[in-house]
Amino acid sequence: MIFAFANQKGGVGKTTTAVTLADGLARLNKRVLLVDLDPQGHLALSFGLEKSPGLYRLICLDEPLSAVVIPLRPNLDLVAGDKQTEMVKRQITLADFRDTKLSDILSHAAYDVVLLDMAPSLDVLHINGLIAADWVVIPTRLDALAVDGVKEILTTMAEISRNGHLYRGYSILPTFFDRTTRETLLQFEELTRVFGANVWPPVPQDTRVRETAAYGQTLWEYSPNSTSVEGFKDGRQRLGGYRQLLGRMLEVIDGCG
Repeated sequence: MIFAFANQKGGVGKTTTAVTLADGLARLNKRVLLVDLDPQGHLALSFGLEKSPGLYRLICLDEPLSAVVIPLRPNLDLVAGDKQTEMVKRQITLADFRDTKLSDILSHAAYDVVLLDMAPSLDVLHINGLIAADWVVIPTRLDALAVDGVKEILTTMAEISRNGHLYRGYSILPTFFDRTTRETLLQFEELTRVFGANVWPPVPQDTRVRETAAYGQTLWEYSPNSTSVEGFKDGRQRLGGYRQLLGRMLEVIDGCG
């Protein structure tokens, strides 16, 4: 199953979310592939690695997937990206059946789950990722423009659906959630009012998230008991956090299997 982590606005936590959930799934014995569709190449950096042209080799040089993947952890591999990803966009633009180039490759991948880390842009590679995806996760900050950013992605998905692509669903993921801020709470209420059950539990704001990449570790390795993983404590319950989101992803995977 293929998940795309997408928002046409940057700085919303797409890469952190993709990394955290990918490693979490791998720890649950799912075979997971991360694919970096962003020329910034931040997926490799998140694991303490140098950027590399894995996506370029896969698309432009027609190397097999097995030749370009980088093993990261048990059950977890990476197709890395770097500035040569810009050349991938040009290659796809000139190709026949260009909109399904990525989908054609990944549909035969021997993984349980593929996670696409999308660039904050709307170009041919972004469209390729959305067409390849079975499910789209839309991370979003909770500010005054949050609903507009989500609607932009949903509009693009609707256009793709009209051309015959069938999504299994989508989820909206509030990130950098600060429950002490009135604006955050108001925007969360608005998202929930507009999109209902498609809004997943939020990821709390947590300084440890920034620290993980500096050590080349995931949150499960660096701070598995952090607020961003475990969520807020509300009486005897925990609300939000990546552990709860991991459960939501498993429900989607098992329900669509």
